[in-house]
Amino acid sequence: MASEQEEKQLAIFRAAADADPLAVFNQLVELRSGGIDPKDAGIVPGNPVTRKVKSPDRWAKQQIENAKDAGDDWLEGVKNPSRNPVEAALAANDKRVDRLKASIDAKKWEKNLAKVSAADIVEVATKLGSSVYTAGVEARTTKINKRVAELQPLVQSVSDAIQGMSDKTDADREKRLLTARKLMIEVGKKRAG
Repeated sequence: MASEQEEKQLAIFRAAADADPLAVFNQLVELRSGGIDPKDAGIVPGNPVTRKVKSPDRWAKQQIENAKDAGDDWLEGVKNPSRNPVEAALAANDKRVDRLKASIDAKKWEKNLAKVSAADIVEVATKLGSSVYTAGVEARTTKINKRVAELQPLVQSVSDAIQGMSDKTDADREKRLLTARKLMIEVGKKRAG
């Protein structure tokens, strides 16, 4: 049975959470990021029936195990989608654009990238080994052949245009370099459509 003090504390906490849950959330996050457990500090009531989120180790372990166990289901889903994934992605383009704009405004890319180190990347690559990379390239042979077949005539046209330009002086050679860059940008535009 909770004491009168604990009941009052629970009522205050509940009223604050009902009034402005976002503010309560942000305060709790700030405390935890400062190394203060709000429950231990007496801010969050010690209600024995309050659900506790799994520990980070247990949660991560379950996520990893469940993902590994779902590999065959994932492949089956890719082979038998409930709808055409390309059509679905195109239909959701407005949503993608809105979310991308919001992400850019919130600087999510920068914030998330700041959480990763070069050592993290090397660790994953080392654990996976080079065979993952080579298998990925091999699996995309058809796609690579298709893209190179689209790209080659465009790049050949850039080369032909540059070869047709004068190269007698340093100014001519500089102009060729700058023109090559501009034309390769045009190649990218043409490939994008």
